[in-house]
Amino acid sequence: MQRHLLEDSFIQHGQAEWQCSVCYHENHPAKRECLMCGTPEVISTGVTTSLAADWKLLDRSFLLDESAESQAALAARNRSFHARRLNEMNLNQRQRDSLVHEREAVTAIDMEEFPRATNYIDFEAIAALPFRAKVRWFLRELGKVAVPWDEGHLLLKIRRDAVLSESMHLLMLVPAADLRQRLRIEFIDEPGLDAGGLMREWVLLLCEHLFEDSYGLFQRTHADQSGYWINPNSREVHRDHLHCFQFVGRLLAKCLLEGQLITVHLALPLLKHLLGVPISFSDLEFLDAELHRHALWLRENEGAEALALDFTAQRQAGDGTVVTEELKPGGKDIPVTDANKEEYLTLLLKHKMFDGVREQLEALLQGIYDVLPRTLLSVFDYQELELLLCGVPSIDVADWESHTDIRYLHADQGFKKPSTSERNVVQWFWDTIRAFSQEERARLLQFVTGTSRVPAEGFRALLSHDGRVRRFGLQLVPLGAPPTGLYPKAHTCFNRIDVPLYRSREELVTYLTLVINMEITGFTML
Repeated sequence: MQRHLLEDSFIQHGQAEWQCSVCYHENHPAKRECLMCGTPEVISTGVTTSLAADWKLLDRSFLLDESAESQAALAARNRSFHARRLNEMNLNQRQRDSLVHEREAVTAIDMEEFPRATNYIDFEAIAALPFRAKVRWFLRELGKVAVPWDEGHLLLKIRRDAVLSESMHLLMLVPAADLRQRLRIEFIDEPGLDAGGLMREWVLLLCEHLFEDSYGLFQRTHADQSGYWINPNSREVHRDHLHCFQFVGRLLAKCLLEGQLITVHLALPLLKHLLGVPISFSDLEFLDAELHRHALWLRENEGAEALALDFTAQRQAGDGTVVTEELKPGGKDIPVTDANKEEYLTLLLKHKMFDGVREQLEALLQGIYDVLPRTLLSVFDYQELELLLCGVPSIDVADWESHTDIRYLHADQGFKKPSTSERNVVQWFWDTIRAFSQEERARLLQFVTGTSRVPAEGFRALLSHDGRVRRFGLQLVPLGAPPTGLYPKAHTCFNRIDVPLYRSREELVTYLTLVINMEITGFTML
């Protein structure tokens, strides 16, 4: 049975998914609560919407025949439209000016077309589908891209003690068109038939080597000690570093094609680069929290001249020396002033996020596009891509709750005990998390901390941006004016979420679910 059919195998037994009357998510028949919003199963009153006639260039084959599927798809698309409207409302002009598009990284790449898989598809409509429906579509499209086993397959015979060097050599010899063949692994002089287990072990071993600090391709970010970003000094470690990055790209794409999970997690800005999603000023916090803090102060305060800055940036080379690089021609002779500081900050962000790792990023993307068409990944957001690459982490709510610091609003005002409304909101918060699916818990954790996984030691070992232990924090705040005052806000530097004093559990569920599923720009930029 193919992967995209496995999820729907219950249909063969005469069962059907039920549609949530609140968010229209199609849920597995065994689930008594909605996977997306936690609403109990109810009898739908019917959906009266119909498919719009002007859905152009839409390959309807990705939609199932059931009318409820079509109705849910339209409802999800409408939700996506309203979410984009909220994004526009909350994205201020300063943030708009800071957006840096990395599309120029791929314009020079001659990407092979995959006409039978991607022609005439309305990717915006697919992007509006619920995550599970998108995954179902994605797996079907992968089935079209992948070469059937009987038409050709790849076998890599490698020695365990040379797993990285031999794997890189052999996989990079394969023509791009043949990379869509199924892959099997054989360790030389070891018994065993690869039914998937050897390939999982192969991926594990490669990840351990490729992402080692000493190997020099990637480095842990200052903001997240278990998230990886491209090492701008990789050339100093490997003369053929671009060859290595292209191999990493091929490996990531093969894992998606073969259904294998990687054992490392990429930094949030790198996930955005892989998707071609705009990089914003706030994303700098996930790479260098101290630089982000200084840049934020410069942006919001006058007196830039007193800082004696110029249009240069500094980085630490592999040997520990400090290298100064100009952000624009003649930058070392251009002082930063209040009049030109926006240009300086934009160039600084562009240098940190793109120019400083341009060649490596292009090679990494080329490796991915050697295997997969870029458009297939474009339907996912960065949270969903991490779930595809790494799987849904298992999150223990009891451990989470026992290692959370709660700050009550009234306690700051001199009251010794929290009010009834505060106790209610805290109880509703944990009840909601317990009702969440693992996917939703992971999204919430990423919304607050910038990562969707928990350290091996549990929640007690959560780290802040400076690498120190900082427990998860729940801060109660007054209910503000709509629309922004109604939503929870995240402080990723401090692993803290601000939750308004909602008047009902339903209200808390509504707004908490919205921010973790819609990724509304602005609510995590604090």
